[in-house]
Amino acid sequence: MPRLWGGMVLNQLATAATAVAGNNIVYVNNTSCSEVSTSKDNVTSWNVPWVHHLFESGATVADAISTTKKILKTKGLYEREIPWVIHIGGDGSTYDIGFQFLKAALIRTSSFVEMNEYLGQK
Repeated sequence: MPRLWGGMVLNQLATAATAVAGNNIVYVNNTSCSEVSTSKDNVTSWNVPWVHHLFESGATVADAISTTKKILKTKGLYEREIPWVIHIGGDGSTYDIGFQFLKAALIRTSSFVEMNEYLGQK
């Protein structure tokens, strides 16, 4: 039964993110159940900027997108508002295969917000 909830959770995530940031969002989605179920046959179900990446490097890609936009804005080469970058990662990309990339992204001077109760300070 929990597998059926994935679509609802992603819909609620996108709805909440849009309420906060409008259409100024870039989603980074690793190879995962959510990516496979929302982007089959080379067509994505996402109507927003959406980047697919391999299991292990989603946190690095999300950080690179955000950092690049900030650098371009600082140099006067990017006029628009800096987008919110949301990385959707499952257990493989966050805990198992990609943990070292997530850890490296957190150690850099990046601004990350973890939306997982198990990653917060206790």
